[in-house]
Amino acid sequence: MLNMCSYVKILFLCVVLAGFSACQNDSKNTIKIAGETFAVDYATTPKQKEEGLMFVESMPDDYGMVFMNTEPSYSKYWMKNTLIPLDMLFFDDQNILVHIEHSAIPHDLTPRGPDIPVCTIVEIKGGQAKERDITLGAKLFSNVAQECLQSVNE
Repeated sequence: MLNMCSYVKILFLCVVLAGFSACQNDSKNTIKIAGETFAVDYATTPKQKEEGLMFVESMPDDYGMVFMNTEPSYSKYWMKNTLIPLDMLFFDDQNILVHIEHSAIPHDLTPRGPDIPVCTIVEIKGGQAKERDITLGAKLFSNVAQECLQSVNE
């Protein structure tokens, strides 16, 4: 029979392993921008779209979150409750990068984004766009159908 100390050790081990696996990106979804591959999660529910990467304390350099509009829309994002700097990449209906917000400041409530309609927004770790030489005009490729492009091309 296990004593209390053993239970505490097992519980601690479970918490550590759970935390470790939460930091690993098990996503099977990937995107490619300017030849750079990112494992991504898609914000598809209203709650996911609202929260995005809020409260995330750290993330891998090759991870991102994708937000898709159902049609080209004016989209502005802020950094409320966001704990780490993010690069925000805005793509048009041809999946061409038309605007970059480099290393948006955590907790900043300034709306960020282009003054033109966009289809897809990708958030990656702050500084990665510059480090990976992702520049305006880069093409976004995804292994998931793009809602915005489907509605535009119908």
